[in-house]
Amino acid sequence: MDVRFPVALLLAVSVGTALAAEPPQSTTLTPVHVHASDTAVLNTPSVTVHIPRERLQQQNLVDSADALRYAPNLQVRQRYIGDPNATISGRNGGTLQSARSLLYVDGLLLSNLMSNSWDGAPRWGMVAPAQIGAVDVLYGPYSALYPGNAMGTTVLIHTRLPDRLVASADAQYFSQDYGDRYGAGGHYDGHRLAAQLGGRQGRWRWLLALNQLDNHGQPMQYATAKAGGNAAAAVPVGGATPDRNPNGTPRLVYGANSIEHTRQTQAALQVGVDITPAVNALLSLGWWHNHAFDTTRSLIRDAAGQPVYAGAILAGGRVWTLPASGLAPSAYDQTHVLYGAELDGHLDNGWHWDAVASRYDYRHQLEHDAAGSSASNARSGPGSVADMSGSGWSTLDLRSSGPLGDDNMLYAGVHLDRYRLTSRVHAASDWLGAADGPLLSAYAGRTQTRALYLQDVWSFAEAWALTLGTRWEQWRAWDGLLANAHAALGYPSRRRSDASPKAALNWDLASDWQLRLSWGKAVRYPTVEELFQGSVSGNAIVNNNPNLQPERDWSTDLSLIRTLPRGHWRVSLYQDRVADTLYSQTDITLPVPVTNVQNIDRVRTRGVEGELTLENIGGLPVDLTASAAWNQATTLRDRQFPAADGKAFPRIPRLRASLFADWRFAPGWDASLGLRRSGRQYGTLDNSDFVDTYGAVSSFTVADAKLRWRFAPQWTASLGVDNLGNEHYWVYHPYAGRTWFGELHWEL
Repeated sequence: MDVRFPVALLLAVSVGTALAAEPPQSTTLTPVHVHASDTAVLNTPSVTVHIPRERLQQQNLVDSADALRYAPNLQVRQRYIGDPNATISGRNGGTLQSARSLLYVDGLLLSNLMSNSWDGAPRWGMVAPAQIGAVDVLYGPYSALYPGNAMGTTVLIHTRLPDRLVASADAQYFSQDYGDRYGAGGHYDGHRLAAQLGGRQGRWRWLLALNQLDNHGQPMQYATAKAGGNAAAAVPVGGATPDRNPNGTPRLVYGANSIEHTRQTQAALQVGVDITPAVNALLSLGWWHNHAFDTTRSLIRDAAGQPVYAGAILAGGRVWTLPASGLAPSAYDQTHVLYGAELDGHLDNGWHWDAVASRYDYRHQLEHDAAGSSASNARSGPGSVADMSGSGWSTLDLRSSGPLGDDNMLYAGVHLDRYRLTSRVHAASDWLGAADGPLLSAYAGRTQTRALYLQDVWSFAEAWALTLGTRWEQWRAWDGLLANAHAALGYPSRRRSDASPKAALNWDLASDWQLRLSWGKAVRYPTVEELFQGSVSGNAIVNNNPNLQPERDWSTDLSLIRTLPRGHWRVSLYQDRVADTLYSQTDITLPVPVTNVQNIDRVRTRGVEGELTLENIGGLPVDLTASAAWNQATTLRDRQFPAADGKAFPRIPRLRASLFADWRFAPGWDASLGLRRSGRQYGTLDNSDFVDTYGAVSSFTVADAKLRWRFAPQWTASLGVDNLGNEHYWVYHPYAGRTWFGELHWEL
């Protein structure tokens, strides 16, 4: 499979390129209103991938994270439908490096940059699929318009404001066939309902979108036991599965947990007004609520047929000890609110200006956890409640752009962002109730970044353009706090300033041919969680490094782009050299090893990436997009964990490839097929994981398909499937099995 899929992809690219020489055929596309805050993407000196709404409609789309499924050299860690922790992995960042990516919707930041891990995913739930008009994906830190978090991937979602009365409704049902070798397989089903209503009256345009998702996910984790324990008290059981950890050591799997039932409701309101012919305003309000319950299931039974949850057991002729909280259930109650405002205008001399302000508020954020594992505590009993209410971020951007003479286009701007995180954990007499017990732990902190940028595009000769820019950033962190039940300690404040230069040279070497060399530096500052987590011992903070340095990336990209009559192809060579990569690891050089977020001295990522997009191949109603990338991410030096030196950096596969084709084979009918390939990768810095099992990071090849039928002027029905071959693969947690989709769509 590792060889055949890339070969098939290269053959498809070759055949498609030959067919692309046919004369162009006109097509009519639905116009998309692009907000002023998004227009800068059209001139960014980096690799940009455009995903139109028409292509999104051809694939199985349940939530907005699905929009990136076939983007070149990208992967979204979406483990099940409605996964709130769907992080982005790109060229130089794995799925646990969430702060190396950015997500904007109409210029409003949806990236959770309070964390840099599995819990730092963008807030995908704030945008419903029906709102998306188009998506642009930017690769690398080559534009001064974006902060240092753009060192990996920047995703821009553009929504649609109508020019006439519009209305739509969707009903979607999905069912997953999930199987495993531990006994927790079965069908996990869900549905989604959505509606939109909008219109235009004079100078005013508006759109109201409602989206409700209800889904049952497969088990996200498995309860495992270690050998040993009190043999005299051991209970003989059946149903346990002998297994191995990813590093080959033995373990026993005895239960499944984090079997999540999520109910998410999203509402969005956008109101736009033309204040004058030259000045426009857009107000946005988003609301997202999630109520999730994570059940658990014991897979072992005693002699009387009763499930066993904790204690010593006898299985397979050996004694094993089950941890007390190995099958403890949990629940989540979350309400988030997004506020956004944009004011933009243009002047008679060709200059454009805009101001964008946003606030993302964790209005209500509770996590309820049971204290132990038993049949009686599934809905009651002692536990704890973690409260992150009040956390969030706010941003402000003031930007302008315009011509300086006939040969220069200048971009200038000011940026401000602030992040506030607060987390308090209290004991609770009833884990599903109020936090009525004493404080167990807490941490909090704030960060802020101020930035100025200037970027100039100079067309200094025919067919040549030089882009030069710089971004100056001043970062500070303050109000850091860490507490346990007995003490509360503060962190010292920190401040730092950096400049990030950018440069790009474009050469239109022939008709429809472009060669571009881009270079840029990016500085990614530590997040609140990276800085202020740890533990209190005595009267001191331990397991924490308050002097973490920011990641500094020097990135280079050389791209050759060929424009075709009905598409394009691109080949890119790239390299990233990152100093002080922030990652959780164990410092084995200390007398007592400590595991926490640390700086890794030097990491290098290099690779080659190819992309092909074709429409109406050979005059036929067939569209094709294909991509393939070879990545080599290497830890060059890690003084605190020397075993990682020279090893592959975690969660960046050697190969990423995708193929997506859509065939409009009859009036009102079209069918699509997609393939996604991710090659060998590791989950540990020293590459000690070699068993493909729970806890590992798998290679995989997955096929998706969809059939659409427009059976009436305003009605469309579709049937789709993801993971057609029902491949079982892991990203520590298991990904979803074969999932069937049925959808009915009505649009005015």
